[in-house]
Amino acid sequence: LAKHMNLSFSSWWAVFGAENRRAGSFFSCAQIFASFIVFPSAGVYAALYWDTLHSNIQAYVFIYLATMVFQWIIFWAQEFFLWRHLLHQFPIEHPSPLRWLVLALFSPVWHVLTTLSFFVVPTIHCLYHVTFIGELGYVCAPKGEAQKTEGAEEKK
Repeated sequence: LAKHMNLSFSSWWAVFGAENRRAGSFFSCAQIFASFIVFPSAGVYAALYWDTLHSNIQAYVFIYLATMVFQWIIFWAQEFFLWRHLLHQFPIEHPSPLRWLVLALFSPVWHVLTTLSFFVVPTIHCLYHVTFIGELGYVCAPKGEAQKTEGAEEKK
């Protein structure tokens, strides 16, 4: 990289640092993917060996879980306020109470599934494609008048 870009190390490090801090970067993708493995493993370990854990570690686990529950409650309170007071004035279809209940109860599971499906897997696929296939085709879609003339020619 240093040979091909003609950057000094300090300049390269600034670019690397900016990419590393960016939300949605490869490094944040790897961190999120690792957290899906580490947190459940730590939870199983804590549940199996709860009696042998030091009281400080038990307190940290309790505080972490309480914070997660608090964030979950605040999120759904904000959603309820949004739908009840702000979006009520617009003619949109509102979810039924049963849908609210299903959304709220299964949201932790859906959060994991959607993060994996729409962030981690596409990022890894793109990285694989760029690394091993290397050919990224550009699709030149017709715009404006060119699109209309191509559509007219196809109909003939």
